[in-house]
Amino acid sequence: MKFNTTPVRGTVDYLPTEMEIRTYAERIITNTYRENGFLQIKTPILENLDLLLSGDSGDNQKLMFKTVKRGGKLDLSKPNLRESDIVEEGLRYDLTVPLVRFFAGNKEKLPYPFKSIQIDEAFRAERPQRGRVREFTQCDIDILGESSPLAEIELLCAGAMAYSRLGFENIVIKINDRRLLNEVIEKVGFDPSETIEICISLDKFDKIGEQGVYDELIQNNKDEKCVRRLLEFFEKLKTAKTNEESFEYLLKYGISENVINSLKVIIETTEKFLPKSFKLVFDSTIIRGQGYYTGTIFEVYDEDFGRAIGAGGRYDNMVEKFSGTKVPAVGFSIGFYSVVMLMIEKKILPKNVKIALIYNNDNTFEEIMIAKNILIQKGYETSVFLFPKNFKNFVSKLKNNGYNKIVKIQDLDKIIEI
Repeated sequence: MKFNTTPVRGTVDYLPTEMEIRTYAERIITNTYRENGFLQIKTPILENLDLLLSGDSGDNQKLMFKTVKRGGKLDLSKPNLRESDIVEEGLRYDLTVPLVRFFAGNKEKLPYPFKSIQIDEAFRAERPQRGRVREFTQCDIDILGESSPLAEIELLCAGAMAYSRLGFENIVIKINDRRLLNEVIEKVGFDPSETIEICISLDKFDKIGEQGVYDELIQNNKDEKCVRRLLEFFEKLKTAKTNEESFEYLLKYGISENVINSLKVIIETTEKFLPKSFKLVFDSTIIRGQGYYTGTIFEVYDEDFGRAIGAGGRYDNMVEKFSGTKVPAVGFSIGFYSVVMLMIEKKILPKNVKIALIYNNDNTFEEIMIAKNILIQKGYETSVFLFPKNFKNFVSKLKNNGYNKIVKIQDLDKIIEI
């Protein structure tokens, strides 16, 4: 029987050269986060459904993969089966909800504020497309326990430092605040209970455009006059040419001064520590569809890619929801899959020196290992190969897998570039 060797739709096999770039990028991100004082943790891929369904995570909850009950727990002979009779757990769709569970269960053992690193896999049943797959790596940093804008400033500066070290130059960080959006939604006439649902639709501006957002809100039985006033607000705000113009308009519109001042402090302070080619701008169309956001929200864009390659925001109510204790929280995530894809396209590659050591059948194992260790001590990543029959094809495969030098065991001084 011949098996299908293609990965499951929305998942990816990574060749050695691709893994080298991924490992290189992950090392840079992790080291940058550590230098900024964050501590690494790990949580399970599987989580209880009750937890995953209680995080106000918008459309992400609809994209969750659920696992079937096992053994005696699964009885398919029961009449009128419901989902709860069949499924038991779910694969995490992000790292934020698991982090909050982790913190609630371990807070007595952790420093406060707690600054965490999570670099791990998450899963969403999305439609696969360029830069978006169903199994993906998130590179998260979060600060739990800091209510001031210092938390946002630390996260944005650490994230920008990571992008810069990865080789990105023309980065734009767009920032907004859910409190501002909530006030606008109420001012145009909507009930506060509708806010989360409206934000989920507004988050699709970049995917379906203004008309698409309008159509979706009307289909969701939202008041047409309120919808028009809301979209007119965004249209008017788009005409502002600077952050200051935007803030002046918002103040005249009646948005709370403390919300505007918080954004100003974050932008003005963070800008002083960003790489010169990076920008931090206020953008009212940054929404973030997850319902758990309560304050500042942000997304990161590269000029060569149409979608965000990083995002985050403040979620001050989630820890209290899970543990009963109010703890302010804010997080930032690098979109690892998109970042690595762009690094490959931009040819931002690790500068490792990989060498192939060629030996013959008459060489002893001891001779091979002595030669290999000599090359390792000189700083080469060294792998040994028996002299091939088809040398040209062999060298071509070496190059395709990241090797850039070759040397024969009988003459270690004659290293050849390939």
